[in-house]
Amino acid sequence: MPVAGSPRPEAGSSSIYQYQFLLLFTHSKSMKKLQILIIAITLILVNELTLNAQAFLIPQTGEHVSFRQMQRDFNEWKQGQNLSEKKYWKYFKRFEAEMQLHTNAQGELEGTADYVRTLIEHAGEKMQSQNARFNTGAWFPVGPNIVPDNLTGYMENGIGRINCITFHPTDANTYFVGVAQGGLWKTTNNGNSYTPLTDNLPITRISDIAINPNNPDEMYISVCDFEYIGIGLFLNGRKRHTHYGIGVYKTLDGGLTWTPTGLSFQLTDGDASLIRKIVIDPANPNAVVACGVGGMYKSGNAGTTWTQVMDSLFWDMIQDPVTPTTLYAATGWVRNANTGSAGIYKSTDFGTTWALLTTGIPPRGTVQRIKLAQSRSNTSRIYALAVDTISGLHAIYRTNNAGTTWNLQFDALNLLGYDEGSSTGGQGNYDLGFLVHPTNPNKIYVGGVNLWASEDGATSFDPAGHWTTNYGPSIHADVHDIQWQPLTGQYYLACDGGLYRTGNIIPISWNDVNNGTPWPTVWTNVSDGMNVTSFYRLSSSKSTTGELLAGAQDNASFYFDGIDWYTTIGGDGMDNCLDTAQPGTFIGSSQYGSFSKSVDGGFSSFGISSNIQGENAEWTTPLIADYSNSQTYYIGFQNVVRSIDGGDSWTSISSFPPPPNFYGNELSAIAVSQSNPDVLYACRRVRYEYANPGAVFVTSDGGASWNDVTTGLPDSLYYTSIEIHPNSSSIAYISMAGFSAGNKIFKTINNGNNWTNISFNLPNIPVNCIKQIPNTNDLMIGTDLGVYVLRNGSSTWVDQSMGLPNVIVSDIEFNPAMNKIYISTFGRGIWATDLDVLRRLMNTRQVFPLFNFTPVSTTEFLRSATALQNKLMWKFTMLMVKLSTVDHFIRLMKNFSSLLNPECTLQKSEGKIF
Repeated sequence: MPVAGSPRPEAGSSSIYQYQFLLLFTHSKSMKKLQILIIAITLILVNELTLNAQAFLIPQTGEHVSFRQMQRDFNEWKQGQNLSEKKYWKYFKRFEAEMQLHTNAQGELEGTADYVRTLIEHAGEKMQSQNARFNTGAWFPVGPNIVPDNLTGYMENGIGRINCITFHPTDANTYFVGVAQGGLWKTTNNGNSYTPLTDNLPITRISDIAINPNNPDEMYISVCDFEYIGIGLFLNGRKRHTHYGIGVYKTLDGGLTWTPTGLSFQLTDGDASLIRKIVIDPANPNAVVACGVGGMYKSGNAGTTWTQVMDSLFWDMIQDPVTPTTLYAATGWVRNANTGSAGIYKSTDFGTTWALLTTGIPPRGTVQRIKLAQSRSNTSRIYALAVDTISGLHAIYRTNNAGTTWNLQFDALNLLGYDEGSSTGGQGNYDLGFLVHPTNPNKIYVGGVNLWASEDGATSFDPAGHWTTNYGPSIHADVHDIQWQPLTGQYYLACDGGLYRTGNIIPISWNDVNNGTPWPTVWTNVSDGMNVTSFYRLSSSKSTTGELLAGAQDNASFYFDGIDWYTTIGGDGMDNCLDTAQPGTFIGSSQYGSFSKSVDGGFSSFGISSNIQGENAEWTTPLIADYSNSQTYYIGFQNVVRSIDGGDSWTSISSFPPPPNFYGNELSAIAVSQSNPDVLYACRRVRYEYANPGAVFVTSDGGASWNDVTTGLPDSLYYTSIEIHPNSSSIAYISMAGFSAGNKIFKTINNGNNWTNISFNLPNIPVNCIKQIPNTNDLMIGTDLGVYVLRNGSSTWVDQSMGLPNVIVSDIEFNPAMNKIYISTFGRGIWATDLDVLRRLMNTRQVFPLFNFTPVSTTEFLRSATALQNKLMWKFTMLMVKLSTVDHFIRLMKNFSSLLNPECTLQKSEGKIF
């Protein structure tokens, strides 16, 4: 099939596409059957950063704060704090970890116009498959596309963050899911499988979905991650990159193709590009209303043009289920910038005019966000949940007369905290679900970190779910959306762990929970089939065991043992290493260099005391292994520490001079030579907020002495990775992030004494990692746009991203023993291709059919080893083939399968039968 989102030309056209097929031959005693499985290869959450009532990043009202100042405020706050006892701070670090890779050379987030232009151009070129630069479609997803078995021991695990869900108006089995970093997904079988619909959009972040109820093939999506509103909004120097929006996009064919509407944005529009909600008038589908940070907009011609009817900062909008021309919308006040005003508006003419309602909600200084929920059975009953200045619950308000009068209904517990309601603060500016029972207006549900329910009109609340497993199985933390499916009567909950479904939400008292009564609400996780995990780092076993280990945002570390996926260790998964000599043995980490080790495939783990000097650690603390000695590991804090006994004990092997100002810069990347383990490099990250430049150090004697080799390198950019030539310890490469045109990759051939810029034609985008392709002198890099390859002796980086979704590539791993290249992405899981396929394609720019039959381990794509006995699977790769050739192949396979067995079918990923 064509790449998702592109128009499918007629058979026999000259358009070029890429395909990969899996042939699974199944033998049984009763019959022989041929099954053809065709697989189409087809940026964090920021809350208004608070710390359990710690206002380390909340300035005085009206004060403008730069990114550098925000970093400095946090660094100074955390000194002397036991972060394991503090809450709500991780969201800043997740945000900072991404933002610091997207700054200019002065530490501020600039370069917006170039960035979005590059993304759009890149997406357009990939759509034009004839472009010789994109000469491979060999990439395919390897997972995780199922929710792993949970080995963390304390937290509910998941697959990735879901922002929203919308249902097909007439087909109960079809719904659409908007993923934070992974695009729009569709299921036609009630969640048994999913198909991505937006992999070819310039960015793949979705915050809302609106479907024309009269023509479900017509849909609108908000292309952004609105959950990042609330920090750095309109502040000096604050232009977001990985979390911006590009406006409202539209499809007329059910998501196969997408076009921008007239409500589109450039990055120079900043936070104004964030669109929160979209609604359609069912009586006049050409009338569409959308709202967001930049105001309220209305279109009368199906999105072609829009009129701004209000310029307030909007945080929510709902549509009356009985009278769809009646709308309610909530504005907000953002304390960081003293911007906006909290309130509730009502329109009775589908958004042409609006009236501000008298609610009693403080417009400024007390309430930031308001979320609305309306009763279906009594539309005059509307609830408004108000979020306070530290993202906890301010109060719930209620109207019984369609907004004419409002009463403060509830403020007794903090429903948005992490505990039983006694703490302050929360994440209400980031995660918040709110729903009224479809037939009982007195039942309402509130989702924050946990899930709460009221059965008396918001007079009192009891818990209905908890983010830990301390009280038994429940739901993953951080609820973003709660919806009721009118065709089935089921409830859906979208959260940082994925998508859940239940037939009934039942509250229970804390007394019963604490006495061991299990949660009465039984949830089914329906996230399987979505490849949407946001990974920071990736490791491969480099052996035929096929093991993978990757650290995931929000969802701990994912371990693949060659057969099954598991979630282990806990926290936000960060850097990691697999022991290449002992399967099932690995070291993983969570934020700020908290390392743990497992020797039994993650079923148990124990902490490693590696930070022996109590130094500062980077959010993603670098860990590497000496693969010439599987028991030797290195970790970079402010200095480098080494273990020669598999991580049991550690010794410091460096004493780097302190940076010019007091804050000790953390190491962001380290590397050890494969050919000479006495040679190591260590990269110190730049700290703009203290005017501390970056630095690079090298040792040739195992750490006894180090030389500063920064001269010749940009020291005002964030160093993301370093790679040493496997056969020559004097050759090394450094990659860097940021928006400094022409400063992406540097090379040394003399241990850092001199550096040469080999950025060449690379676009002005962050480079997140660099690796040398095994058995070659060629280089591969992972960027915000995909992967690029530089042939030895060439001065042209070639984009090798065809087949990949348009998503950030965070890490690269090679496994020559399995002939594989693995990459981790931030929002679309782990992908792979064959080393030999890539090498062949790098040797030619011609476009021609390439056929490659190779036997594949049955566990490579399918989960259950038990179910795969007596089966033999072959992979058929067909690259750059005319569509007519593929159609011919499908017809041949159909005929062949029918000859083998009349019951055989040939299926495409859409489920159509040929």
